[in-house]
Amino acid sequence: MIRAGIVAGAPPLVFAAVRYGLTAAFLVPLAFLSRAPFPERAPLVRSAVYGGLLIIGLYGGLLYLGEQSTSGGFAAVLAASASFWSLLFGYALLPQERFGSSAIIGVAVGFVGVAVLVLPQLGSGPATTLLGSMLVLAAVVSFSAGGVLLRRGIPVEPTLWTLSVQFAVASALVGSLALAFGEPGTLGDSSRTLPALAYLVAAPSIVGYVLYFRLHHRVGPARANLVVYVGPIVAVVVGALAFGESVTTVEVAGMALIVIGLYLVQRGRFSSPK
Repeated sequence: MIRAGIVAGAPPLVFAAVRYGLTAAFLVPLAFLSRAPFPERAPLVRSAVYGGLLIIGLYGGLLYLGEQSTSGGFAAVLAASASFWSLLFGYALLPQERFGSSAIIGVAVGFVGVAVLVLPQLGSGPATTLLGSMLVLAAVVSFSAGGVLLRRGIPVEPTLWTLSVQFAVASALVGSLALAFGEPGTLGDSSRTLPALAYLVAAPSIVGYVLYFRLHHRVGPARANLVVYVGPIVAVVVGALAFGESVTTVEVAGMALIVIGLYLVQRGRFSSPK
């Protein structure tokens, strides 16, 4: 849906800034209605920095720019490396959550499964450039580093208030970048960009990020980032059930590797910090 909006003429940074701003606007009344407790000042500031700037803002801005010149398949493979980066950052900053050997093997097997599953897409879509790939990879690194720092700095579970602040900060950051890059204040063909925008606000932002941050708090960033392994499986299943698309042997093999990898991660325990 990100690429759908960009292809329809929406400038990438403007598109991202509007998405995040609308998400923040929807989360505020939800926080009121749910009577979510308002966080203390220190956790709120850290949440704004780690979550708003790194996990959402910088990640989203770089991703939107990078996807202009990166195929969907290759972007999916780069996104799947998030758990590796979380393991790397977590090794230094979260010694109590270092993975054991079985879980590390599971992360690697799941990554290979994602690569196999999206193999048919690697040559499709826009031509992949080095700059586009580096921007997407930088987005993934920013997301992973922010997740580890958030885990280390904020022990309390996030609320809808913290999420609304994160999205507001992200919108301000990406909007400032859009102004700096001189992007026009338009969304292109509104008949195509508005449905994509509505989906991005409702599903990945409000539902997806709420679930992610709660999962992040309960199991840690490396395990939470494994949700990117499930996305390609869902896409294949939805395509087969809703649109009658055929499922190839390669896709079945990729899904099997992902399931095996997730099982190994779930089965593996954290290693003892040294």
